[in-house]
Formats: sequence, structure tokens, C-alpha cells
Amino acid sequence: MRARGSGMVMAAALGLVTVAGCGGADGGDGQGASASKGGTLHVLSSLDLEHLDPARNYVTSSEDVGRLIYRTLTTYAAAPGPAGGKIVPDLATDTGRPSDGARTWTFTLKAGVKFEDGRPIASRDIKYGVERSFAAELPEGPPYARMWLAGGRSYKGPYKDKHGLASIETPDGRTIVFKLNRPVADFGSAVSLPIFAPVPQDKDTGIRYDSRPFSSGPYRIGDFEPKKQLTLVRNTHWSPATDTVRKGLPDKVVIDLNLDPAVVDQRLIAAQGQDADAVAFEPVGPASVGPVMANPAVRKRLVTGESINTRYLSINTRHKPLDDVRVRQAIAYALDKDALRTARGGPIAGQLATTLLPPSLPGAVTDDPFPSPSGKGDPAKAKALLAQAGHASGLSLTLDTPATAGGQAQGEAVQASLAKAGIKVKINAISSSAFYSTVGNTAQEHDLVIDGWTPDWPGASTYLPLVFDGRLITSEGNNNHAQYGSAKVNARIDAIARMKDPAAAATAYGSLAQQIMRDAPVVPFLWDKAAVLVGPHVTGAYGHIAYVGRLDLVSLGLRK
Repeated sequence: MRARGSGMVMAAALGLVTVAGCGGADGGDGQGASASKGGTLHVLSSLDLEHLDPARNYVTSSEDVGRLIYRTLTTYAAAPGPAGGKIVPDLATDTGRPSDGARTWTFTLKAGVKFEDGRPIASRDIKYGVERSFAAELPEGPPYARMWLAGGRSYKGPYKDKHGLASIETPDGRTIVFKLNRPVADFGSAVSLPIFAPVPQDKDTGIRYDSRPFSSGPYRIGDFEPKKQLTLVRNTHWSPATDTVRKGLPDKVVIDLNLDPAVVDQRLIAAQGQDADAVAFEPVGPASVGPVMANPAVRKRLVTGESINTRYLSINTRHKPLDDVRVRQAIAYALDKDALRTARGGPIAGQLATTLLPPSLPGAVTDDPFPSPSGKGDPAKAKALLAQAGHASGLSLTLDTPATAGGQAQGEAVQASLAKAGIKVKINAISSSAFYSTVGNTAQEHDLVIDGWTPDWPGASTYLPLVFDGRLITSEGNNNHAQYGSAKVNARIDAIARMKDPAAAATAYGSLAQQIMRDAPVVPFLWDKAAVLVGPHVTGAYGHIAYVGRLDLVSLGLRK
């Protein structure tokens, strides 16, 4: 899924211990044994929310919030470290029952699951929610339904086709069956995505559903002022007896949006008044590291989480002269990855990336096809390649970045490093609430994009095909921001998809990642970590691997 918060800044500090899930407001193990039910949890966000509509929610930060509002057939476990990458039942009684060689998947809904108005959640609501994701009006979601469901390539969604998609069957109110066009061994993981959340047809308001999705989780929307504040209040019809993941401890969750990141840090360091009941949504900024590290009581409230995310610079291969592999390789050599990491906060922001797959993913291979001293770039090699490509006098490019302080800092790092190779870069800042919608529009995307990707579940099958299969490029909601297409890569993706041995497939994806890197459609620069401040009254705080190391909002509570 899209790397959420790609424009924000992470913490930096020499000697800071970075243990996944460490810390916690009660100074314990971060699991909040002393948590009480009640109170108002405040979330201070320097980001906006891209989408809340489950059909369009495909950005990590928004998915973290969405998990409070709606449930899916399966979901990630609520746990720190690698355990958080496990897929567990959510609305369904199990993680799915495959048949017909994994071409058919059957799920049974738990008894007693309800919407916010008290009506039972039925299999038809899941079916309708998935069908909405095919609508042209809602283009930003993941492509798995279109890729895998039989008849999905021609289906136009429920607004144009009232008969529905025949490959989603609902033989009774608690059973849903998905008929696939190929074997998919990990379909039980795919149904953890928001597009598999239930949507009652009579509550669907089309594009306006984005501001008021109907709740199946512990909270419903009390008030939403886009770009300013989202207030979530209890869904009194949510039953913890049916939900082993969400704790639903606070009475209310108030998420303040588009705050100045420096102000967020200052408020969490001071932790006065309601800020004692608050958490930061994004990692602490580098300017705040000194005050955090100098105060043991504040440092104790710094929670660090791992992720499986890779940050990279996307290069639009359909734009001239970027269609020349030598120009793209020149950019790969010229890029100062260390400067980009510094812009994001320094060493604690993560490890310099040299290939697409992070080391924690199965199949990842140690590789560095465009090396430079300490990851700081090699302008001489870049200039030589540009000269070979006929651009000895340099060239000018435009870079899309989020319109945030972190986005600007990263843009300037790219600008400065490429300038050393004779490449002039103009920064085009885009509102964080519309960033991925804009760069996902192939006509609006410029030459370069500050970018990144987190697999939808731990494995390269939800990374390389979605980002580098040229057949999946769409005019809107496009995930392949390099607009990269290679017949050889596409054929290899198909061959790996047919493999029945997961270990062999993982190894094959590792080799494919190496092949793609030689074409340089993107330049990886960071494998993420995150260090987030929490208030002293907050319990249950840990970084979640699926949310780029951010806090898992579903487990947070407050001490009285």
C-alpha cells in the first residue's frame, strides 16, 4: 500500500535504542496493563486524511484511522514487532476456507456483528462494499478485486451495473464466497484491506461517503471537519465479544489534522492539560530530539516501531528523457540517500535502502547496483551517464512532494544532490490530503515523485506486481508512479504467481527485484522506522509494522 506520511520527518538521535514496541506511557511494556475504559484520546496529526471511504482508503495513515471505524473479513493482529504482521479473523470466523485449488474462498461472518444503527452485518453488505471498489468514481483503492475476481476486468461497479458481480456469492446472510480467476494462496490476507469492509447499500452516498462511512467498528463519526478535525464517538452496537483485535477503550477519539509538526512535538513534550491524554500521529522531528533525549521522563514516552516500508524516488519512465535508462541510472547514482534520511530525521529514521525489498521481507537479496560512498551520491558517475545519453549540459525536471515541512525538506535534499550532477529540479508541492490522488493521475504526475510502498501483508507479492506491472497502470488511482512497463517483468510476475511453493516464490521475487533495479524506474533510499511521542496518561502504545511503525490506534487507552 502507499507509504503513508511520506512527506513527514522522523526522529534522530545518536545512541537512541530502537526496539520495536518499546516504551509506553506507563513505563511498562507498552501494552497498558493499567488502562481504563473511558476518557477522550487526542491524536495530534501533522497530516491530513487522504480518504476514509473504504473503497478509496489505500494510504497507511488513513488505514490506521479506518480500523477504528470499520472492520474487514480479516485484519492485522494488534501486536508490536513482527507479530503485528500476522493476519487474524475479524468479521469472519477464520481467515478463509480455500477450495478448487485456492480459486474459491469461503468466509462465514461471526454471529452478533452489527452496524452502528444496530442492524446485523450481512454477507450482502461485504459483497456491496467490494463491488463499490470497481466504480470509476472511486478509483484510489487497491487493485486485487479487479485482478483476481472472475469477471472483474469487465465489471463497472454497482452504480452502472445493478446486477452485481456474479463471482461474489452470498448463499445466506452469514456466508460469502469469492470465485477467483486464478489460484491465490493468500487471499485470506487480501480481505484484510478496507475494500472488504461492509457497506450497507442504503447508506451509500457515492463520493460523499468519504466524509461519513457507516461504522462497523468500535467508533462512529461524531463530527468531521475535513482538513481540521475528526471526532469519533462510541458505536454502542459494537460488541467486544465479537472483536479480538480492537480494545475500544476511550469514549471518544479526537484527531486534529494539519497541525504544525513542531507544535505537535512541543505539546507532547510539555504534555499539559488534555495533551497528557494525547499521542502524536507522526514521528518526532529532528529539532525536538534534543529536548526529548535530555529529559528522562519525556524520553520514557518515546515509542519506536519497525516497518516493512521502502521509501524511494519514482522516475516517470514515460517522460522524455527519463525513458532512457541511462538517464534514470544517472539519477540513481546522483541521489544523496543520506541527505534524504537526514531530512527525515537521521539514523533512527531507518536504514539506507539499496534495493526494493526491505531485509525483513521473505526473499530479500542484499544488492546495491548504484553504490556511492556512504550513500551520499556519486555525481561523477551520474555526469558520465548523462553525457552518454546526450545530456552533458544537464537537464531540468519537476519533482512532486507533499506540501509539508518534511516534504519540502526531502524535496530540497533531492534538488541539492541532483544539482551536483547538472540536473535542475523544480519542486511542486501538493496538499497532503490530495497527494496520492494527484500523483496517481497519470496526466497530472510530473517527472519525479517522493514516494514509497508498504506491502499489504508481509511478502513481495503485494509489492512488486502492484508497483511495477505495467498492465496495472490506470489513468486515476495509479500505484505505478514510475509508469514502468516491461514485457519481461510482466511475464515473470505471471510465472511467479503460478508458483505453489511460497519459499520458491519469495526467492523468485528477490531475483525479480534485482532485475527491476537495473532498469532504475525508482531509486530506493530508506527502509523505515518510526519514533513517536505519547502523553503520560496513554497506555497500550506500540509501533505497528503495518502502519510504517506508527502507533496502532486500536490498542490505545488512558489511565485515570
